[in-house]
Amino acid sequence: MNFGRTIKIYLSDGTPSGIRHIEIINWSGQAVYCPRSRFAELAKWDEIKRPGVYFLFERQSNDSDNRVYIGESENVIKRLNTHDREKDFWNELVIFTSKDENLTKSHIKYLEARLSALAVQAERYKIEN
Repeated sequence: MNFGRTIKIYLSDGTPSGIRHIEIINWSGQAVYCPRSRFAELAKWDEIKRPGVYFLFERQSNDSDNRVYIGESENVIKRLNTHDREKDFWNELVIFTSKDENLTKSHIKYLEARLSALAVQAERYKIEN
């Protein structure tokens, strides 16, 4: 039997085109979406200083040749700072972390591998890993 869920979306600047913090009520996970043009603002967010998995998306306007890089880190913002300097292709970022800080290195390694396999199976993006 399926049950409904409540999703809470916080728009950091009041607009849907900026940074968004997303939670499903009664779930320990959380997500943060950020356009690359607003990446510098994420340094203030505690949610991304935790272990987690992330997606670096390149979305083209014509919906073809889109690319994604899927990664993991024990401190997501530190790893993303490296990607900001070294990977030019991406223009959107999605991060998944835990609200209760219960994700371990093993959890995030598993999630990265599982999400990468699902991305390959979906065939919607060219995988950059």
